Amino acid sequence: MKARTIRKAGKAALIGASTLAAIYVGASVAMGLMLVRPSRRYRYDSIPRIRHGSLEAVELTASDGVRLHAWILRSRLAAPENWVVLLHGYRSDRDASHRRLKLFARRGYNVLLLHFRGHGSSDPSKISYGFHERRDVRAAFDFIRSLTPGRPAHIGIDGVSMGAAAAAYAVGHGEIEPDWMILESCYDNIRNALANRLALRVGETLTPWVAPPIGYVVEHLVHLRAEDLDPGKALQNCRCPVLVLAGDSERVLRLVEIEYLFGCLPEPKRLVLFPEADHQDLLSFDPRRYARAVVSFLREYVPLQVPARPGHSEIESAGPKIANRGHV
Repeated sequence: MKARTIRKAGKAALIGASTLAAIYVGASVAMGLMLVRPSRRYRYDSIPRIRHGSLEAVELTASDGVRLHAWILRSRLAAPENWVVLLHGYRSDRDASHRRLKLFARRGYNVLLLHFRGHGSSDPSKISYGFHERRDVRAAFDFIRSLTPGRPAHIGIDGVSMGAAAAAYAVGHGEIEPDWMILESCYDNIRNALANRLALRVGETLTPWVAPPIGYVVEHLVHLRAEDLDPGKALQNCRCPVLVLAGDSERVLRLVEIEYLFGCLPEPKRLVLFPEADHQDLLSFDPRRYARAVVSFLREYVPLQVPARPGHSEIESAGPKIANRGHV
């Protein structure tokens, strides 16, 4: 009788352990699929009116055949060869870039707003946190250069979160050579980014248990190693001025990770921190600080002659000039 009871208890324990293991594996696979699935697809058939120029819808093709949807703005204040490419974040889209579009348009830049693969009205694709999306950045650069045949185009980048990482990978793999970059809330490597996001949902105690299997699933779904998803290493090959923006209260991107990313960059570079800002749109959080940081950076490293408009007082001119290095 005693032996039978022990066997029953052992069988129950085995079934329970197997059930927990199945739940653990199943939840990891489900979470991994959620992290890389394409964003909801939208069609952008209507073009909004813009004060500083006219928007035009264009279709680009990445080097691997993925079709991309974009808008271009030819600013009335910009020379034909002066451009900035706006790169949105994870599960965001071009709509989040409209305020930036206006800022750059009135500063003398033509603008290309891109929808990454797997986002908006571009072709569906698994999201690879900027690595495969680097091909989309190159497609944008190739398109802009096709508009100015016979003369060089001066192209900068303003990337947010995953968009900043995509720019870093494109530079690190030698696919583009921008004249300048603004990297906002860019993660330093995918392991830290995943762990930080999971900690917000399941807590610090459970994160070491759930992060490795989810990371393993993500690696196989996007056919990458976690070691490949490291914008910090990619940025060591950067050869242009870079402005790094981040909130000093980030939970998705810790302060020590921001400093590591900044340390990977060669000179010239500049870091601007936004007090009390989390992982959010820094232009919406503090428009004046954002404008001062961006315009000060552009004036020092990318001087442009922009005709002033009568009676126009720029918000960007307010505030002191930001130091070239260190925290602000």
